Amino acid sequence: MKKLTTSLLVVVLSSSVAVVNAQQKKNDTATQTKEIEGVVVTALGIKREKKALGYASQEIKGDLISDAGQTNAVSALSGNVAGVQVTAPSSMGGSTRITMRGISSVTGENRPLIVVDGVPLDNSNVNNEDTQRGAGGRDYGDATFDINPDDIESVTVLKGGPAAALYGYRAGNGAIIYTTKSAKKGRTEVQFNTGVAFESIYIRPKLQNLYGGGSELALQTQKIDGVTYNLPEFGTDESWGPKYDPNLYYLGWDSFDPEFPDQYMKLKQWVAPRKDVDDFFRVGTTYTNNISVAKSFENTNVRLSYTNTKINGIVPNSEIKKDNFSLNVSSKLSDNLKADALFNYVHTAGFNRPEQGYGDNSVAQKFYQWGQRQLDFAELQRYKLPSNGMQRSWNRTSWDDGTPNFSDNPYWTIYENTSDDNRHRFYGNAGLTYNFSKKVYVSGKVYGDTYSQTITSRVAIGSAAQSQYNVRKSNNSEFNYEGRLHYNDNFGDFSLNTFAGFNIMDRKWDIMEGKSVGGLIIPNLYNLSNSREVPKASNASYHLGVRSLFASVSLGYKDFLFLEATGRNDWFSMLNEDQFYPSVTGSFVFSKVLKADWISFGKVRAGWSRIAGGSDPFIRGTFATIGNSFWGSPTYSMPVIKGEPNLKPEVKTTKEIGLEMNFFKNRIGFDVTYYDVKSTDLILPLPIDPATGFGNRRINAGEMTNKGIEAMVNITPIRTDDFSWDFTWNFTRNRNKLVELQGTLENYILTNAPFRVQLAAQVGYSYGTILGTDFVYDANGNKVVDENGRYKASPIKSLGSVLPDYNMGFRNSFKYKSFGLSFLIDVQQGGKYFSTTHMWGMNNGMLEETALGGNREAGVILPGVKENGAPNDILLDAPTWGKSYYNTVDAQNVFDASYIKLRDITLSYDLPKSFIGNSIQGIRVSAFARNLFAWNLAFKGVDPENTSYGSGNIQGLEGGSLPSTRMYGVNVNFKF
Repeated sequence: MKKLTTSLLVVVLSSSVAVVNAQQKKNDTATQTKEIEGVVVTALGIKREKKALGYASQEIKGDLISDAGQTNAVSALSGNVAGVQVTAPSSMGGSTRITMRGISSVTGENRPLIVVDGVPLDNSNVNNEDTQRGAGGRDYGDATFDINPDDIESVTVLKGGPAAALYGYRAGNGAIIYTTKSAKKGRTEVQFNTGVAFESIYIRPKLQNLYGGGSELALQTQKIDGVTYNLPEFGTDESWGPKYDPNLYYLGWDSFDPEFPDQYMKLKQWVAPRKDVDDFFRVGTTYTNNISVAKSFENTNVRLSYTNTKINGIVPNSEIKKDNFSLNVSSKLSDNLKADALFNYVHTAGFNRPEQGYGDNSVAQKFYQWGQRQLDFAELQRYKLPSNGMQRSWNRTSWDDGTPNFSDNPYWTIYENTSDDNRHRFYGNAGLTYNFSKKVYVSGKVYGDTYSQTITSRVAIGSAAQSQYNVRKSNNSEFNYEGRLHYNDNFGDFSLNTFAGFNIMDRKWDIMEGKSVGGLIIPNLYNLSNSREVPKASNASYHLGVRSLFASVSLGYKDFLFLEATGRNDWFSMLNEDQFYPSVTGSFVFSKVLKADWISFGKVRAGWSRIAGGSDPFIRGTFATIGNSFWGSPTYSMPVIKGEPNLKPEVKTTKEIGLEMNFFKNRIGFDVTYYDVKSTDLILPLPIDPATGFGNRRINAGEMTNKGIEAMVNITPIRTDDFSWDFTWNFTRNRNKLVELQGTLENYILTNAPFRVQLAAQVGYSYGTILGTDFVYDANGNKVVDENGRYKASPIKSLGSVLPDYNMGFRNSFKYKSFGLSFLIDVQQGGKYFSTTHMWGMNNGMLEETALGGNREAGVILPGVKENGAPNDILLDAPTWGKSYYNTVDAQNVFDASYIKLRDITLSYDLPKSFIGNSIQGIRVSAFARNLFAWNLAFKGVDPENTSYGSGNIQGLEGGSLPSTRMYGVNVNFKF
């Protein structure tokens, strides 16, 4: 893999340089230089000249997101930005994990701050720990799913502390700044954008198709009404049963219900199903329609936008509807006074988002881990009795008892055990700017983000699991009040840009939950009052505030030497001490001094920052835990973790240095950064003597480091009047290390995967270490088997980290007259994940490998040696071999997370004016595809990106994932 990608890069770079040398033309303009030295949006929404920046940042245009048919503005960054790692599973509206420059906190927040038009946008993820560790649950996604890709003008990624220090504790992991579209002065524009995309299953486990369900190589027999019939083991959810034989007849799971006379007591052939697992899934669709009107009046600019998005998932009876409404207004009230406001309303409604992981309602678990391979999905669709609405499960307790033993009928799961989620959100800003002179101005703004969310889930009476009804309501609001005074001036060869200001942040959120207890009484009545026992209700409220002062001074000399210093002080409601965040950056534009014709632009930069993280409300205190009631009385207990009143925030110190250069009139350019990040005073739960009444006590201890390289190369091999080719390569390599925890403490367990392995922060290793058993090897590197012929297992050890060695992306963009073509290849090398699907799929005879080429009867001799060194000759029967994947060597189910993906490809065409006439300014037709191909997968049955069920710190534990998907679509844009 490494050799392949390196060779590819060398070939592309060398050929591109050759073409550049051959294609240079004297009539190249300075347009590209202006872009290199242009204005970008930085922290606090302040526009700065890029040449003056002493830190790493990268800007991408909104068209790159919208043209590829993206519905998620965060996952769209995957492969496009150096220094950024994005894990974007293809689940319907699912969570997107994004980190920059590695992991810095063991238990705290590691995601960057998301800012939209100055609004710090809440990016909460409500998935509980069981969902995130792959133990079952629905992925309700992140709150930034509400950002509308059609409204994005540009995205600026501030990659580290020096770039984002002005945001204080919230941007210790960097910041992503979205700037939305606005009306342009002197222009009126109406746009209508409509698109449709189709989604089909792609990467999924390959299942064996030679043996049916059961645990024995022969069917059971049963005498019914004096006749002896062959029966499968209905109550067994494994597929170690008989080999398929068209001459073997049996009574199936659906043969015992008189209400279905065409199936009642009808014999079937013991053969593979005509309609198999793949036929359960449908072609998903996404419909997107956007209309925007931008109007410029004499002193006022207004833009209105409305977008409707409807997603039908690959799992039947699942959908998401989203409505985005945006109003952007700016007005010059007088010669010196300007007002602007932005208002967004978003309604996101999800219905029956599929459960994933190892859960009762996870169809992926039933399809790929446990089940009987002879089941025909055309027959399974008749999943309930018309007379009483009760379930018809293939996993009957016995032939004369239709009660589900372990598994529900998958169609019962998706039509009866459903969920709803609704989110109503308002966010935006309003402000005034007053210019005292050309040098001095003051601005004041209010930023607000508020939403309410309701999630309900249900398990119907008659399911294998206990019936239940759950409801969760939450409200979240954050308001920021900000004022700034700016002073900009020039003194001979010197320039000065400076400002000072304040920010008052107030955030509140509350949660109320209700759960039925003991099951439900009346079928199809989903209300807490229908609970068999007194339902459980709980609520929690949080409130935090931060008061801040900040300032920035940027000094320039002769437009080639810049020095900038920033400082921010935060006073927290949840910590005893205030915190000061300084940063110092500098840049030297040496191309202004060298005056070499072949150097279009050259800059060296360096930066340093120190940012202290904030903390959650009440983290310093110790509060009683309220448990389930006992005989009608509430129960109370001490919490597992004792708070620490003197807890300090984590501290993150960043050093970075970078070099930017462009050559040959900007036909070749690169930007490379080296960074060194140290995090100290990590907040950890330290194990203490249980006699104290607590299991752990929060402390400040430990150190974690991240060191890495970010690189980006831009090349224009060809540029003529009719044709151009642009090539961009970005590369990220981060080395994370947990240097220490506390004293002799070597591990902090983040969580457990279902059944096997643990995810840990381990001293001396990268964050996210998978702990489990490995093979035992002899001195010659041979795997050792025990006296039973199964592989011996080592003690618990590190099996690798979930963090990759490097990520990179290759984008090629071609333009020929009115045609455009762009494609992105996204590469990840290294990292590990644990697969529960592989473990149980092998254990239960489901996966293709377990068929042993149709010769299970011959058994298996595992390659290796006995403990005495002799070659292994112990024969295992197929089920014994398959079941060894569960309880012996965990390394058998740990896989490399590398991949090479054709992330997206877009083909566009602008219709000629002669065709569309004068009434329409332009029509662009775009065809796109996403996740079209994937190569270099260690386990062909799981997409490494689909091993994430949340955007928090728990990653790399695959518990039962739905197939990853390909998407194809077309989009038409009308400009009037």
